[in-house]
Parts: sequence; C-alpha cells; structure tokens
Amino acid sequence: MEIPENVRAFLEQPRLGVLGTLNRDGSPQLTAMWFDLIDDLVVLNTTRGLVKERNLRRDPRLALCVVDGMRYVTLSGRAEIIEDRAIQEAEVTHMATRYNGPRLGARHWQTIAHQDRLGIHLHVERIYTRGFD
Repeated sequence: MEIPENVRAFLEQPRLGVLGTLNRDGSPQLTAMWFDLIDDLVVLNTTRGLVKERNLRRDPRLALCVVDGMRYVTLSGRAEIIEDRAIQEAEVTHMATRYNGPRLGARHWQTIAHQDRLGIHLHVERIYTRGFD
C-alpha cells in the first residue's frame, strides 16, 4: 500500500512507535520500538525469543501506532520475519543513524551484534490517521 506523502513525512521523523501483536488468547501485546520506513515497508528489529516473536510466528497480523500530540498514524498489516544477519545489520545501522545520528548510528550494530536478533518487516495493508487534514 502506498503511504501518502504527508504521512510519510511524519513517519520519517525519529519517533517511537508502539507495536501491537496478538497474544494466544486474543489480547493485545504492546511494545514501544524504534522503526524505519523504507519505501512503503516498515522495518523493525528485536531480540529473538520475546513474546512479540512468538505472537508473530503464530499470527503475523500486527499494527504500529506512531503518536505526536493529537496527531497519530496507525499502520496495520502482516509481518515477515527476517533471519538474514546481513540484512538486519544494514537495516539496524540505517535505523540507529536515524535515531542517534551518523557517528553513533554507524556503531550501533556492534553493540548488539552478539545478541540473537531478528528483523520484522511490516507489509502495510491499512493506514489510519488523525490530525492530517
């Protein structure tokens, strides 16, 4: 799904997103996370073995809500789990540069490379906005 330019400009700012997945009992599981937007794909990265991974492997539906005051964007769709470490390194480096600047961003992967990580790609199927008229 194509993300409108005004929404894209909002999402390209280094804001936190709240990732929502579904627990086995149908209740929501929420996590505040860094994210990145590459074309119309939302990129996230996490430590392996957490609840969100188990939830996404069982049911790939997810949503990410990004808030700034009374404006917000919620993107929902399906997750693709990314196991490839080279892809993760490139994505995390780009994301860390976005949040921490080029000097710290370039070194961020080295601080987490020893961890068992996985990437999450959110393929956007729906976009909800408020405050973007």
